Amino acid sequence: MESEKKRKMREAAERIEEEDMEGKRAKVDPLEYRDRVRQEREAARVQAQVFAAQRVAERMAEEKDAESGLQVIEKGEETDSRNGAGDEEEENMKKRRKPAAGATARPLKSINVLWRGLARHREEKVRDRRMRYDLEQSLSRLPTYEDDQEDEDDRTALGKRQTVYVTAEDLDEEDSELDEFNELEDAEKLRRLVEYLRKKHRYCFWCKFTYTDDEMEGCPGVTEEDHD
Repeated sequence: MESEKKRKMREAAERIEEEDMEGKRAKVDPLEYRDRVRQEREAARVQAQVFAAQRVAERMAEEKDAESGLQVIEKGEETDSRNGAGDEEEENMKKRRKPAAGATARPLKSINVLWRGLARHREEKVRDRRMRYDLEQSLSRLPTYEDDQEDEDDRTALGKRQTVYVTAEDLDEEDSELDEFNELEDAEKLRRLVEYLRKKHRYCFWCKFTYTDDEMEGCPGVTEEDHD
């Protein structure tokens, strides 16, 4: 008898729950649902465009910096050849000034905020991957004999050379400028990135083309709609 009452109570509760769910489904407006789906898809599309624009901006900025650095090096080499410089000690100093493999060339806060978040995320992924690798190696590594007579080439040939990884020195620091940028709507981030590419590199993100003049003659406009 007691079990029969429990069964009926359970069935009644399930029936009420089903009716409640049916009522909620009936209240969903098909037009409202389609509009929400459309907005979600549009938001995802704009976010993907932001990431793409950040990668383009970062690449173009690095290429421009590398080009400027190459010009400085060539000018310095030309001056050294005229002055008869370039002895062994100076050459060694130049080598020591070069960043080690895997080292971050510049602090994160020196990177343009437009794509700084992209660089920061990449640094964090690299650091986490290296930490996992180091942990795995520390668990399996056996003590090895260190020969003081071995030079760098010997250690490399024997597989004993250790790679020192360096992450950005300010990776764990707070970055209010980046936080403020991240608070912006994706559409505004994209607008700023598109404007940067046009002004600094004469590149239209929508045309996917670098123009030869500042007027960017032939480009339909600054917005995606202009290119439809």
